[in-house]
Amino acid sequence: MGQHFRHQRNQGWLLGLMLCHYPMIIWNGARRGALQLFSHVNGQWTGSRNSINVGVDHWDFHSVQIDDIQGRAKKLSVNNHWADVEYGNELD
Repeated sequence: MGQHFRHQRNQGWLLGLMLCHYPMIIWNGARRGALQLFSHVNGQWTGSRNSINVGVDHWDFHSVQIDDIQGRAKKLSVNNHWADVEYGNELD
């Protein structure tokens, strides 16, 4: 079985991005503001404040910059199940 996730680094520094084919509720760094990028669900779900669908069908079939992704994520609501798994660690 292959690796399904990756912590993105740039010149050794963690960028606060979790890349995974599948959407998740919690991952390493989620409490510290890491943004999870996924695409498996195609057009079914845009995502939430800290986990966003980056599939091309959600971006008019264009490539996007991380600033665009972060801007859209800030406008989304927190995942309904966040408090179930991260009680006491509310997202801003």
